[in-house]
Amino acid sequence: MKIRPATQEDIDSLIRLLNQIGQLHHEHEPLVFTAPSGDHKAFWLKALEEEGRLFRVAVIQEQGKEKIAGLITARIDVNETIPFITRSPLCRIGTIVVDEACRQMGIGRALILDCEQWAQSHNAFQIRLEVMSFNASAKSFYDRLGYRPQSEIRAKNLLLT
Repeated sequence: MKIRPATQEDIDSLIRLLNQIGQLHHEHEPLVFTAPSGDHKAFWLKALEEEGRLFRVAVIQEQGKEKIAGLITARIDVNETIPFITRSPLCRIGTIVVDEACRQMGIGRALILDCEQWAQSHNAFQIRLEVMSFNASAKSFYDRLGYRPQSEIRAKNLLLT
């Protein structure tokens, strides 16, 4: 396995992976997450070009061919508006997904470790990510890597569909 920057040539494989996680989120929270769609391609192509964003893929060999088996995105944020929050650089993981057929192979761990190194190289004091409460396997994965709950997002639906 190797970790490398994602490119525009990877977009179809990226969309395939993102649709996997998108479907899971949509099934559990359809008021929050839309169903996977081809409309999302333009968003991800733009994200690939954003300066200062980490966008990496994990590539494995499968039947003699390269296969993108996972991806991670992250960015560095610095608080410049709220006086009681530190102004130290903070890394926020936006998306991480490993192909359903490639789980338990160390791919997610490799992506997280790569992101941690990137964050350290940008002087981030901490990495944060959001995990949905229904996603027990992801929460367990993050626990094993030393990520602990720091805050909790609460939601109340106001409109019923």
